[in-house]
Amino acid sequence: MATSSLTEAVFSLPELDRRGGVALARDFARRASAVCGYLGCLDDVVLVVNELATDAVCHGSGRPFVRIVGGRDRLLVEIIDTALPRLRGWGMELVATLARSWGVTVRAGERVVWCELTA
Repeated sequence: MATSSLTEAVFSLPELDRRGGVALARDFARRASAVCGYLGCLDDVVLVVNELATDAVCHGSGRPFVRIVGGRDRLLVEIIDTALPRLRGWGMELVATLARSWGVTVRAGERVVWCELTA
């Protein structure tokens, strides 16, 4: 049953198995989206998390975090790491195609790549 309340979930990729952590991030994204009651395509959420988390693992440093905030009609997906913004590549093309909007910002000295998905 879908819920209309706003929900937030955060996941930290493992420090020692960063590439394996992307698979865990995909699973987290699917579960968090379902808990939020998101009515959009869960596969789209999983795909954007996969692309953004892979970018953070391949080009970032530190320990990336995935943050998902949302409800039935919209989800905000954020990947937080310490890399410099990288705004090109096929992964970002996929994110731009699937998301209503996306961008990169710096918060507390960390890069935050975000996208908004709508149902």
